[in-house]
Amino acid sequence: MNKELLGNIRKTISEEKLDAVLLSDIYRILHLLGINASFNFIEIGFYLLITKKEIHLIGDPFSFSQIKVGKEIKKELESLPKFRENAMRPIKRLKDILKKLKIKRIGSFEDIDLPHYEIVSIEDPFLKSFLYPDENRLAILKENSSICNKVLKGTLEKIKEGCSEISIRNTIDESIYEFGGERRAFPTKVIFGKNTANPFAISNNTKLKDGNPLFINFGLIRSGIGIEVARTYTIGTPKEEFKELYRKTSTIYRKFLEFITPGKIIKEVYNYVCGLIKENGYTENFIEPLGIPLSPIKNGVIISPNNTSILKPGVILSLQLGLYFPGKYGIRFQDVVILQEKAIILTNYLSKRSYDISTHQV
Repeated sequence: MNKELLGNIRKTISEEKLDAVLLSDIYRILHLLGINASFNFIEIGFYLLITKKEIHLIGDPFSFSQIKVGKEIKKELESLPKFRENAMRPIKRLKDILKKLKIKRIGSFEDIDLPHYEIVSIEDPFLKSFLYPDENRLAILKENSSICNKVLKGTLEKIKEGCSEISIRNTIDESIYEFGGERRAFPTKVIFGKNTANPFAISNNTKLKDGNPLFINFGLIRSGIGIEVARTYTIGTPKEEFKELYRKTSTIYRKFLEFITPGKIIKEVYNYVCGLIKENGYTENFIEPLGIPLSPIKNGVIISPNNTSILKPGVILSLQLGLYFPGKYGIRFQDVVILQEKAIILTNYLSKRSYDISTHQV
């Protein structure tokens, strides 16, 4: 149990004159309960209701079978018939508990729909620990990054002309677990040739040919903490047009990583990178975002033109740059960084070597 975080939530209950605070995000619930486990959000589902004196964990039999909680947590089990009737959510049991405890005014920082109750928007107390990792959380991030490195390095060794997108995607997924990952952070992408020109492409049976660009994007979750990376390579003899595009995109991305430092306004960073893209004539080929919250967090720092927040030291970010040329190819890079005096790239492996995949193979 994270007692400091629990204390902050109960302080909010008192200050805002709430009856309770309600959580439904599984990663926040696990973090608060001190459960260092990784689950896909569809594998388990709970509500956590926190009052001034009690903690109620509301869930279904399947979810409760996956975790263990202390005696201080009141386990509220939804019956399977009611669970099925309510779109596989323990909402009936939640409403029963709210009625029993005479809860009327509920604090939440999530999008929770509960008719007939007063929902009060409150500041998310989890963001500080998620966005500004302490030594323990940072150590896990670095360990996860090391696993990503092993996965990527081993995968590049196996890529040959004639292999399929699906076969390499499967290799990555198997390697994530082999090297110690507990879950994929999201569906792995391996895309070849003209398919890379579509930012929404999914892996299929396309075979890798000489000169093809190839895009790899994967992530993993371990101890409830995610890491992710994206790289673009080519095999054999690429077209000169692609080589020039790769060189320019790499330069823009490098300048992006050099420019983003503590103290800068987020929209200033966005405008700077968009300026570089425009200088190179790629405005129509740029697909946002430039930066997103690190998986599995759903909200946090987003690099956008309207964000006037100031970047602070110690914040963790997932930065990316993607340029797409329909019918031809696309290039995308993505890294996880932590801002200190400058951006420290946690996924800084194989990034300074050639785009030619053969240079990464023994």
